[in-house]
Amino acid sequence: MNVHRLPHQQSASEPAQVQAPVQHYPDESSEPSLDLRALLRVVMARGYTILGTIAVAMTLVTLVLLQMTPVYSASALIMVGQRENKVLDAEALLAGLPTDTATIENQIQILKSWSLAERVVQKQNLIADPEFNAKKGGASWASYLNPMTWFAAAEREKITAGAGQKPTKVDPAILRKFGSKVTVAAQGRSSVIKITFDSPDREKAALLANALADQYIVDQLETKFEAAKRTTDWLNERLGELAEKVRASESAVEQYRAENDLSDGKGGSSLANEQLSELNGQIVLARSNLAEQEAKYKQVNALYRSGGGVDSIASVINSPLISTLRGQQAELMRKEAELAAKYGERHPQMIGLKDEKKNLDAKIEEEVKRIIRNLSNEVSVAKARLSSLDESLGEIQGTANVQGKASIKLRELERDAQANRTLYDTFQARFKATEDKEQIQSPDARIIQGAAVPLDASFPNKPLIMGVTLFGAGVMGMLIALMLERLDNGFRIGPEIERVTRLSNLAVVPMLKGVKHVADRVVQKPLSVFSESIRSVHAGLQLSNVDKPPKVVVVTSSMPSEAKTSLAVSLGRLASKSGARVLLIDGDLRHPSVGAQFSPRPPEAGLVEVLAGRLELASVLHRDPISPLEFVPVAQPPANPADLLASQAMRSMIHELRNHYDLIILDAAPVLPVSDTRMLARLADKVIYVVKWDQTPREAVVNGLKLLRDANADIAGTVLTQADLRRHAIYGYGYTSYGYGSSYAKYYSE
Repeated sequence: MNVHRLPHQQSASEPAQVQAPVQHYPDESSEPSLDLRALLRVVMARGYTILGTIAVAMTLVTLVLLQMTPVYSASALIMVGQRENKVLDAEALLAGLPTDTATIENQIQILKSWSLAERVVQKQNLIADPEFNAKKGGASWASYLNPMTWFAAAEREKITAGAGQKPTKVDPAILRKFGSKVTVAAQGRSSVIKITFDSPDREKAALLANALADQYIVDQLETKFEAAKRTTDWLNERLGELAEKVRASESAVEQYRAENDLSDGKGGSSLANEQLSELNGQIVLARSNLAEQEAKYKQVNALYRSGGGVDSIASVINSPLISTLRGQQAELMRKEAELAAKYGERHPQMIGLKDEKKNLDAKIEEEVKRIIRNLSNEVSVAKARLSSLDESLGEIQGTANVQGKASIKLRELERDAQANRTLYDTFQARFKATEDKEQIQSPDARIIQGAAVPLDASFPNKPLIMGVTLFGAGVMGMLIALMLERLDNGFRIGPEIERVTRLSNLAVVPMLKGVKHVADRVVQKPLSVFSESIRSVHAGLQLSNVDKPPKVVVVTSSMPSEAKTSLAVSLGRLASKSGARVLLIDGDLRHPSVGAQFSPRPPEAGLVEVLAGRLELASVLHRDPISPLEFVPVAQPPANPADLLASQAMRSMIHELRNHYDLIILDAAPVLPVSDTRMLARLADKVIYVVKWDQTPREAVVNGLKLLRDANADIAGTVLTQADLRRHAIYGYGYTSYGYGSSYAKYYSE
C-alpha cells in the first residue's frame, strides 16, 4: 500500500540537534515482487496458518472417507476371434482369422447391450437386490458422498436400448444401475476384452463379472445355433420341393412310356434312333453337368457375397490349393503365437509373419475369385454345349419318324427326371453336412481368466486422496498465508517503519506473554531481551541530541492499547536505576493508567489537583517501591483535560521540574483520538512515538506523526512494542547476536 512520506519538520527557533543516524533503504512504496526468500519468510511467519489449513482439510477428508462405502472391482478376461475346437470344412467359419478393431468394438457393444444385461439381471435375481433396486431398500446417505456416483456418466458407459429393440421385462432403472457398474474395455492391441464390475460387496463383484462373461459365451453359442438352424430349415424346405419334382418327373416318364407302348430295349432302332439315343444321352449329361455347375456356382457365389468364409467355400469346391494355403496359414499362426509369447508384437520376425499372413490372405482371396470365375466360365461352357446338343437334336428330330419323336420325348422326360434327381442328391448332401455342423458348435470366444474376489477396495483410493488433499491443502494454506500477508497493514521491522516515517526506530520491544506487570521485568530481570530493548530506547533518546540530552520526554502513540504506559514506566525505572533522578507524570487525563502500574489502589489526589491549585506538587509525588523512580498519578479525570494541559500552571510546573530532575517522562494520551498530546508536545524536548508491532495501521502512524509535526513536536523516533520475537526474527534480524539467540537469552526473556 502506498503511504505518503511526511518530511521531518523542525522548529526554526530550536537549535540544530544531532539525531541518531537514519538508515536509508531503497524505495519500496510499490508492492515488492515476491521472491523465494520472501516466500520462505511468509511460510515461516504464517506456519500455524498453513498447518491449520492442512489440519482442517485432512480432518474433513478423513471424515468423508470414513463415511464412504468402499467399492470393490473384479475383472474377467475374454479372448474373442479364437476357437479351441477347430473342425474342418464349413464348420471352421472364421477360425484363425485375425481379429480387427471393428470386430473387437462389436463384441464390446454386445457385452454392453441391453439384452445381455437383462439376462444377467434375471438370472442372478438382481431385481430383488437393494443395491440395484432402490425400491428394495435404496442406498444410504453416505453413498451420495461417493464421487463415483457424481461422475458415473463420464467414467462408466451406461447401457442403452438400441433402435428397434424389444421392450425389456426389467425396470430400465435397474439396467442403468447395472450398466453404471460395468466397464468393458479392450486390452491394448490384443483380442482380449476386460470386463470389470464394481460393487460394495467384494464377492458380488466377482460373481457378477463372471456371470456377465459366462452369459456372453452362452449368447455366442445360441446365436450360432440359431443361424445354423435357420440354414437347416431352408435346406429342408428346398429338399421337399426337389423331392416333389423328382417324383413328378419320374411319374411322367412311366406314364409316357405306357401311353406310347415304349420299352426299355434298344433292338430294332434305326440309325436316327441310335443317334437320337446317343444324343439324348449326351444332352442328359450336359443338363446334369449344367445343373451341377450352376448349383455349385450359385452356392459358392452366395457364400462369397455373404462373407461366409474361405473354409465354407473350400468345402464346396474342394480346392487343393486353398487347402494348402490354409495349412500354410495355420502354420504361420502357430509361429506367430510362439513368437508373440517370446518376443512381443513389435519384433521384426512378428512383423514379417504378419506380412506373410497378409500375402497368404491375398493369395487365398485371389484363388477364390479365380475359382468363381472358372465356375462361371464352366457354367457358360455347359450352357453353350447344351445349346449345341439341342440344336443337333432338332436337326435329327426333323428326320425322325413319329416313333422317333416319341422316343425323344421319352428321353426328355428321362433327362428331366435325372436332372431333378441329381439336384436333389446335391442338396441332400449339403443338408447332411449342415445338420452335422449343428450338432457340433463351439463359441468364437472363450474366458481366459475368471474374476477373483478382490482383496482391496478400488475406491476410495485413500493414499492417493490423502496425498492429493495434503498437497492441495498445503497450496491453499500458502495462498491464505500470502493473502493475509498482503492484507496485513502493520509494521514488523525497524527498517520498514524508518522507510515510511523517515524517523529512527529506537528499539523493538518484545511481547511478554502471561506477564501481568510488564514494566517490572526491567528491575527483576535486567539482562532479559525486554530490558535490553528498553536500554536501546534510552540510548536512542540520549543520542537524539548529544550536546543537550533531552530532559522532558513525551511518550505517545496513535491509538490506545499500544503499551505506551508500560514503555514509559520501564524507561523511567531503567533510567532511575542508572543513577538519574527521574519523574514519571501521567499525562493522559482522560484515561489515566500510570498509578495502576505501581499500586492496585487508586490514588486520592494527583496531577489534576496540582494544576487546579488545590494541592502542592510535593503532596502528590509517589515513590516506586522497586526503583528510585518517582511518579505523579491522576486520581480523577477532569472535565477539561485539554485546557489543563495547555494551561500556564502546566508550563510552570514543567519548567520548575527541569531544575530538580534529570529526566521527566510524560505518559500522554493517543494522538489521533484527542488533541491533548499536541499540547504536551510543545513542552517536551523530545517525543517517543510508540507503534504496536504488526497491529497499528500504517495510515494511523503517518497521520499521528503529521499531527505532531504540525504542532512543531521534536520526535526522537519510533518504538515497536509487543513484538513476536519468533516472527520478528523471520522478518528482520531479531535478537540473535551477542548471546541473545542462545538458551541464555531465552531464559532471561521469559
